Amino acid sequence: MGIVKQRIVQTTGYMRRNGVKNTVFAVCERLFDAPNETYSYSEPLETDLARQRVRQYEKPVKVSIVVPAYKTSDRFFTELIESVVAQTYPYWELVIGDVVSECSESHRKIVESFNDERIVYFDIDTNYGISENTNITMGRATGEYIGLLDHDDVLTPDALYYMVKCLNRNINKDPILIYSDEDKTDAELKSFYEPHRKRKLNLDLILSNNYICHFTMIKADVIKELKFRKEYDGAQDYDMFLRCIAMDIYGERIFHVPKILYHWRCHENSTASNVNSKDYAYDSGRRAVLDFCNNNNWKVSVEETMHKGFHRLEYLPDIFANRKSVGAVCGPVYAHGKVLSGVLMADGTCPYKGLNRHYSGYMHRASLMQKTFAGDIRNIVVRDELSSFFKDVTEGLSETSDEKEIIEASIRFASGIRERGYYIVYDPQLKGVSL
Repeated sequence: MGIVKQRIVQTTGYMRRNGVKNTVFAVCERLFDAPNETYSYSEPLETDLARQRVRQYEKPVKVSIVVPAYKTSDRFFTELIESVVAQTYPYWELVIGDVVSECSESHRKIVESFNDERIVYFDIDTNYGISENTNITMGRATGEYIGLLDHDDVLTPDALYYMVKCLNRNINKDPILIYSDEDKTDAELKSFYEPHRKRKLNLDLILSNNYICHFTMIKADVIKELKFRKEYDGAQDYDMFLRCIAMDIYGERIFHVPKILYHWRCHENSTASNVNSKDYAYDSGRRAVLDFCNNNNWKVSVEETMHKGFHRLEYLPDIFANRKSVGAVCGPVYAHGKVLSGVLMADGTCPYKGLNRHYSGYMHRASLMQKTFAGDIRNIVVRDELSSFFKDVTEGLSETSDEKEIIEASIRFASGIRERGYYIVYDPQLKGVSL
């Protein structure tokens, strides 16, 4: 499916779900107001790769790359293996569980042609579904960490090097999960686009969307104990990530490598290029989020937003009753039809400032609930226990107060409640304040 046809299918589906008005805003944002980032993936310099190859490791960690394969084209299959064999970090094994099909004989010959003992290839007699196939394949893995790789995607040559570098740097924290940035590529691996630059673990954001996705390494004893659950097929990775996060809800053992290490291949049947190709996957993702919430005794409903694969948690009756660590909920502040403030970074800046109030922003983040460092005090709801502190911080301020004073007070309030063991959640649907 060509890119133009893909866009037409996506836009038509969006309009059916969300109506003409919302579709017009979505199209305008994509065509006229999206950030003008010129992106092209550049292969790492050979000098850098050579340096990585000769690095010595006192206690090397073995990484098992696990690939459940099913009717993978010979070209995709070959390119996947090539991308692993090309890794500058040498302590790996590639474990491929291949569901028996007409492709099996050629796949076995392809594996043999590499003549690399680190490649473990075996047949799975029946297609048990993606979760069970992955569990079977993972059962053959002997590494200390499991890396998950889809059968039609590829790694950059320095992927394992940087993932293990992050692991070693934080080894005293015993990492559970490490994930990287990614981009998309065409079927021929010639065009690279739509880089996904992710964030450190943000609980409310990950509950809104599986932004972790690719590439991930998970501690082997953890992932083997949890296992993938077939009732979440299509979003089995999302379900796994959420259950890993449940073991470390504050993210002290979950790490992000801010570097593109994975190329997500787009072709007609992939969700990367066609959000309508696997509707069941989005339902599985919604149910995985609901399961996470239920296990935390949060009374919520998980609703799909205007964007497929993105969710919103509706708390019953409210977020403070469900989550004792949430001290305040902030919302957007608008000026002249655009975002002025709301979400605030540590330096007092708003990452969505200047965005049209009807737009969703990069990766739709401006439209999603998320944990935030601070929230603008002009549009904030505070837990009862913190109301007197809020009154003290905002005393003397008014609608005519200087913008700098407002932001400084917002940061003071956020810092104060953090010291008291609370944090702030941004809710883009909290009634906006317009100045």
